[in-house]
Amino acid sequence: AGCGDGGFAPKHGVRLLTRALDMQMVLPLLLANPVCALDLEGNLDPGGDGGGFGVDLIQVYVPSVDLVLLIHTGALAAAAVQRALGPWLSSREHLKVLCDCRADAEALHAAYGITLAGVVDVQISHAAISGDLPPEVFATAAAGGVAHQLPFFFPTGLSRLASKWCGIADTALAELKAQFGAVFNAGERPFAALPLSAAAAAYAASDAWHIWAVHAALWPAVTQRALEGAVRRLSDVRAAEFREFPGGGGREAWEEKYKAARAERAAAEAARGKSGGRGADKRAAQSRTE
Repeated sequence: AGCGDGGFAPKHGVRLLTRALDMQMVLPLLLANPVCALDLEGNLDPGGDGGGFGVDLIQVYVPSVDLVLLIHTGALAAAAVQRALGPWLSSREHLKVLCDCRADAEALHAAYGITLAGVVDVQISHAAISGDLPPEVFATAAAGGVAHQLPFFFPTGLSRLASKWCGIADTALAELKAQFGAVFNAGERPFAALPLSAAAAAYAASDAWHIWAVHAALWPAVTQRALEGAVRRLSDVRAAEFREFPGGGGREAWEEKYKAARAERAAAEAARGKSGGRGADKRAAQSRTE
């Protein structure tokens, strides 16, 4: 399915996996695909103040069969998830495409002891093409030298990426995102228990599908500029930013930078507005899924 066909779910549908045996049976399919899209749902902050950390759902889009797998991990033993999915998730030979890989990578390590590898982050691909990160960052990575942390940049959320690169602007999906945004803000976990509602399945599947669609749209431009190696290296660096931050607290450190950068940008836009330039009403940043 192409990324401009107007729908937000794969034409071949969605499969829900609930048993360890299910995961073992799909592993050969995952290993047969050199690239898949990956996303997680749940309380993905191991150090959150409210507790209750846990991965409720792992979504995988498998392009060879145009299928989203919804792996319900809430009732599965951590050891079973590690045995079944660990070899694929930690393989550098099998690419996993994500949108903002940091929280997902941290959660996989904290919950299952899995070090996510072979990462392509569509926010990094977008930054490479759009100039959101300086060209010298990619030049250094292409030459084999990568810093321990990326320079700060404002990430562009998945919905905006899907709209920009794929022309996907589905009203029903926007309403679904707004509905689940309110659910998440209320502290609820709609993927924790079975059965999943049809809306929950559609929301989860659409994220994995859109990550793939954005990747399919961006990757030709990335390869045309010979940046695929740099994007992969920088994506792996980004995957470790929360998981391996020196002394811990990587998520909190990034959020402080984010707040400071937002305030700085808002002040600059307000100053331009007073001087007759662009107004300050433009949003300063986008979240992961906006």
